[in-house]
Amino acid sequence: MERPWLRAALILLVVAGAVACCSRHPTPSFTLGTTTSLQGSGLLQALSDAFRRDSGIEIHALVVGSGLALRLASRGEVDVTITHDPDAERRFVAARHARLYRQFMWNDFVIVGPAADPAGILGAPAAAVALQRIAQTRSRFCSRNDESGTHVKELKLWQAAGIRAESNPNYMKMGQPMVALLHAADELQAYALSDRATYEQLARSLHLSLLYSGDPQLRNVYAVTLVQLPKGARGEPANGERFVRWLLSARGRSVIENFRIADRPAFHLLVNTRAPITIECTFKPGLRPVSPPLEMCEKR
Repeated sequence: MERPWLRAALILLVVAGAVACCSRHPTPSFTLGTTTSLQGSGLLQALSDAFRRDSGIEIHALVVGSGLALRLASRGEVDVTITHDPDAERRFVAARHARLYRQFMWNDFVIVGPAADPAGILGAPAAAVALQRIAQTRSRFCSRNDESGTHVKELKLWQAAGIRAESNPNYMKMGQPMVALLHAADELQAYALSDRATYEQLARSLHLSLLYSGDPQLRNVYAVTLVQLPKGARGEPANGERFVRWLLSARGRSVIENFRIADRPAFHLLVNTRAPITIECTFKPGLRPVSPPLEMCEKR
């Protein structure tokens, strides 16, 4: 005689066993603190998918501005960071928070805005001049205002222009990640500083034109840092280290080189990523190279 309750109990036992089995063998992972531009461009997804296929390790990404990513790292809340704020990165390394630090790729920043270009920045001789024209015409400008690498670069450009950004009544502090900021600038028909890759990924959905680029001051360099976790921090340093090795290997470089937007390379490798992994750590004034097989910052 069939007993429905017995069959249900057996099914529950099988399911419980499967859950218990899976809980005993969770998917290996690590936590990456990274910039919104890496996500907005689509490169983060490409790297995550390729690394998972190659290693079986999941990347749990905290997508924030560079400043916040490095603060999370200093508290031991992430295992690895990918950021684009060289000055903040140097301070982070100098504070002995890094096991490995390496600049590895670049793209550039661009200034986008309404096609009508009310400030007349098209053809400006320098990025600082373009910002001067935006301020002088009191044109709308959307600022990230979030301590991201893009925000830090914007502030440096205003300083180079000799202008206090807030003197323009139409300077808007948005506090938004890159994708959201571009959509806001589109709605407001405002100017904005963007990394090129994120803008190009969204360009077809925006009524914004790329109006200024090419100034060497707009170079946008990305670095990877393997975090020195503080005592008591719960992390996955071995998985994080495996990712850094992979990212700087021929395999990781090929993912970056082959990542394209509108059939154009979105990021470019720095020349030194083709050399054996080296590291520059700042514990004293100046930079000191270290060169074991996978170079780690020595605490002295």
